[in-house]
Amino acid sequence: MQDEQTSTVQAEQAIVEKICEKFGFLTGKVFVQRKKRILTQPLDKEEFEQLLHYAHDELGFYRASHVVGTDDGEDLGFIYLLVNEEGVILALKERAPKSNPQINSMTGVFPSLELHERELVDLFGADVRGLPEGPSFPLPDGWPKGNYPMRKDWKPEYFDRKTMTYNPPREDADKEAKSDE
Repeated sequence: MQDEQTSTVQAEQAIVEKICEKFGFLTGKVFVQRKKRILTQPLDKEEFEQLLHYAHDELGFYRASHVVGTDDGEDLGFIYLLVNEEGVILALKERAPKSNPQINSMTGVFPSLELHERELVDLFGADVRGLPEGPSFPLPDGWPKGNYPMRKDWKPEYFDRKTMTYNPPREDADKEAKSDE
């Protein structure tokens, strides 16, 4: 059993070494977390896209299983989970400021990500450039614009389901208006 775990970690370490050999600027930003898990630190847009294409085209990460959004304070985080034939998951992290949460769609490489990226738009307010036209997902029709329920500053107790309006107390509304400026 120990030999199997060691060989898996060695295979994962070999993937990390290939990535760092190809992209020297990623040295120290890509690491094996544990068996079948390779993670990156948050990457800028260019680093993220180069690595995603390389992982798909050269390293055999043929499937994207999910995209996870995170609210990291001043930034939004986006974690793309890619999988190879051996079941190794490569978690690529990208970050964008909340003031301009613009990322590029990866549906051209992984069409299965379309609904996941729509969730980033609806739930976090991400501006996903190149995302194919389509309906809102998963929020209902009539959801008020500018309300992103997965952001930490969005409070469900201020949302009125009957009128589909967000009604924070006046002092909170003033703070939100100032932060949007």
